[in-house]
Amino acid sequence: MIDFNAFFSLIDVGVIIQSLGWIFLGIITFVEKFGPKDKKPWTALFTFIGKILTKEFAESQKALMDRVEVLSDKIEAVAESVAETRAIAARVRILRFGDELLEGRKHSKDTFDQALLDIDNYERYCKSHEGFKNHITEETVTFIQEQYRERLRNHNFTR
Repeated sequence: MIDFNAFFSLIDVGVIIQSLGWIFLGIITFVEKFGPKDKKPWTALFTFIGKILTKEFAESQKALMDRVEVLSDKIEAVAESVAETRAIAARVRILRFGDELLEGRKHSKDTFDQALLDIDNYERYCKSHEGFKNHITEETVTFIQEQYRERLRNHNFTR
């Protein structure tokens, strides 16, 4: 009969584990070198270890990307609101300028040019936002453009 205590006293377990490790390392290296290109054990092993090590980072990155997406949506909503506010402000300036012309106030060419820029910006916004109430200024715009052409022909701007 075999005396296991005597057997294990002759064998160094550390040397066996170390030898098995080197054998495992040699087998994986051999398979990596001569195995099929799409099945590399080192690549698979390191990918597996990498996924374990970066799992928490990947989860936090996904959470961060979700937050960024929500913030991006909010920023787009704010930008749209700002664009609408600018269009409304341009509409107010157009209507006020038209009223001043109806009252007989004289304006410089630069003021007319600014009013025409407001008209262009307002009409561009209205074309790209069909739900926006955009028929409010049509008559006023026509009047401003007529006044501009008339004053341009007659050199009748204030200095």
